[in-house]
Amino acid sequence: MTVEAAPGVPPARPGTQGPVFVRQAAEGVRLLLVSIWQALGYLARRRIGHPLPRLGFRGRWEMLALAGLVAGLTAAALILVDPQVLGLRFRMPAWLITVSERITDLGFSGVVLWPLGIALAYALLLTHAGDAMTGAMTRRMAASVAARVGFLFLAIAPVGLGVSLFKHMLGRARPHAALALPGPNPELALHVLAFKSSFASFPSGHATTTFAAAVAFAALFPRARAWLIALAVPVAATRVVLGSHFPSDVIAGAAVGTAFALWMIRMFATRRLVFQVDGAGAITPMAGPSARRLGRLLPRPAFSSAVPVEEARP
Repeated sequence: MTVEAAPGVPPARPGTQGPVFVRQAAEGVRLLLVSIWQALGYLARRRIGHPLPRLGFRGRWEMLALAGLVAGLTAAALILVDPQVLGLRFRMPAWLITVSERITDLGFSGVVLWPLGIALAYALLLTHAGDAMTGAMTRRMAASVAARVGFLFLAIAPVGLGVSLFKHMLGRARPHAALALPGPNPELALHVLAFKSSFASFPSGHATTTFAAAVAFAALFPRARAWLIALAVPVAATRVVLGSHFPSDVIAGAAVGTAFALWMIRMFATRRLVFQVDGAGAITPMAGPSARRLGRLLPRPAFSSAVPVEEARP
């Protein structure tokens, strides 16, 4: 049976599906890159509000004192504790190793960054969605979601990448690699610029990512703050149990991840994006779209003109 084309609609020509899909994909990539560039530019140009936010520190001296305390704890662990954990994995019960192997996967950067990256790309593309009448609310909600997801991504991804590069350049031997090294202090062995996984111990990338994610999510969801930190601690501790890192690696990674996430919180709060600041400088998250309204973002829209990724309040 032959199916005739509808009146006024030209019949599809063979071989045209592929090129159309390629053009649509290329246009989507272009819009995504443009949206990312616009979002970063908007963040850089956003005016700084007053009063400036505070993160619980009385001043710079208190921050320096805390940094000195963390450095002291890291040094103390390096000298006193790290030598004691060589071969620790072989002294642990089998059930603890099994549990640690399951839990430690939560510290992989891809576990949190891939979902955040996909959600961010989708939200940025939705800022080009719909027509002038029906798409305005969708674009505003998408901009609001993109701002929040973008904050989470920026609070986690750059510090994780920086730590990964630094620890491969420093080349400190991991505990399982240090066991095979000669000398009285194998836990202090460095293989600078080795760029080998077995010589990439300091600081812990898992601890960095885990604590950066915990602090960033806790800033958006204050009621879950205790649960998020309570989850980050055992995830970071599994790196020591499994012989992948020394305690000093974990302490340093947790401190770096926490400090970077706090800095990112302050940067967004200073510009009154995602967070609001009261007269005393206290930071609180802005109210975002409700779950019912977020459901409107699920249908697949058409693309049109873009709106800036700014703090929308639908």
